[in-house]
Amino acid sequence: MKLFEPLWRHRWKTAIVLLTLAVAGWFLYLHWDDLSREVIIEYGKGIHAVWFVALFLIVPLAGFPVSICMVIAGIRFGFVGGMAVTAVAVFFHNFAAYRLTHGLFRTRFRNFLERSGYAIPPIQTRHHIKFTAFFAALHGPPYAAKLYLLALTDVPFSSYFWVGATVYTLFGAISVGIGSAVTTLDLKWISIIVGCLVILPLVSYVLRKRFRPTSD
Repeated sequence: MKLFEPLWRHRWKTAIVLLTLAVAGWFLYLHWDDLSREVIIEYGKGIHAVWFVALFLIVPLAGFPVSICMVIAGIRFGFVGGMAVTAVAVFFHNFAAYRLTHGLFRTRFRNFLERSGYAIPPIQTRHHIKFTAFFAALHGPPYAAKLYLLALTDVPFSSYFWVGATVYTLFGAISVGIGSAVTTLDLKWISIIVGCLVILPLVSYVLRKRFRPTSD
């Protein structure tokens, strides 16, 4: 029963997620004939490489789902090329988000939180790397939110940039692999991806329970 306690505790959020999935499933059922593999591949490969890379560098910082960009990268460039583009984009996102946060609104936002009765807890030096890796691997929060929120903490740029970007890139292999598998229909890749999609939330849950970092 403990496995279902979080679902019951957040039953309204669970209901919204299930409703969204049901609507998405119904939409796919109605338009399945228009979403053939050939149409998806043609759309992905028809995107100009330069424009796509430029958008990949910018739109995730504004809140656009980064996984969609990663899937398109897999379709457009294949797995190896897609991972190269993803790595460049993710490292740029971490660099830009940290600089934007520290250069524009870090002090104002932290002051706003304090006036509202909240505060970002300090993180001891020995926890910086572990906390960054944990936060980047955390399954659930939007990518952009994780970038900016982590930048508001006391984690230094070196840990934030190298550890965070590396973890995001490694997890991005799943989305890039999905895009690549669509073009090749490689059953081995499809099986690996499906397995990762099933295991990833469970691994994230176990790590969150076992290795939750403390701020003191």
